[in-house]
Amino acid sequence: MKSLHALAALALLAVVCSSARAGLPSVRQSIEPVMAKMFAAANAHDTDAFMAPYLRSQNFVFAINGEVIRGWDALHAQQLKWWNDGKSDARYTQNGSPQFLALGTDVELVTWPLAAHRTGPDGKAIEYNFVVTYVWQRLPQGWRIVQGHESFAKPSN
Repeated sequence: MKSLHALAALALLAVVCSSARAGLPSVRQSIEPVMAKMFAAANAHDTDAFMAPYLRSQNFVFAINGEVIRGWDALHAQQLKWWNDGKSDARYTQNGSPQFLALGTDVELVTWPLAAHRTGPDGKAIEYNFVVTYVWQRLPQGWRIVQGHESFAKPSN
């Protein structure tokens, strides 16, 4: 009889837990709106809004084409340069759907294929594809990017 009660209690617990989880947004539903804001900020060349989801820490690491940038402040300074203090004419488009991979209950890997179009120093249009990979972690303040990597295909001229 005790094992029957234990089994019933376990079944009830499973139902309650699955019901509670059903009311929560999925990881993708939580992260995609943040990515949409980042995308809009990128096209507006608004570095502060773009980097808002990045973990504001000296331990933050971002790698780009063989270079490693350490710390939020260092990446922020570099992003300002890349976007010419907001005066860049770069325009970004999605080049496929982001891919989500759970690495744990509170860690998600997102690979985001993108494309860019901008004017080169010689006045000619430059278009290129690139991929950004972010490691997102659920923290008390919400989902934050704790590490990132970006790689570019050779631009077409």
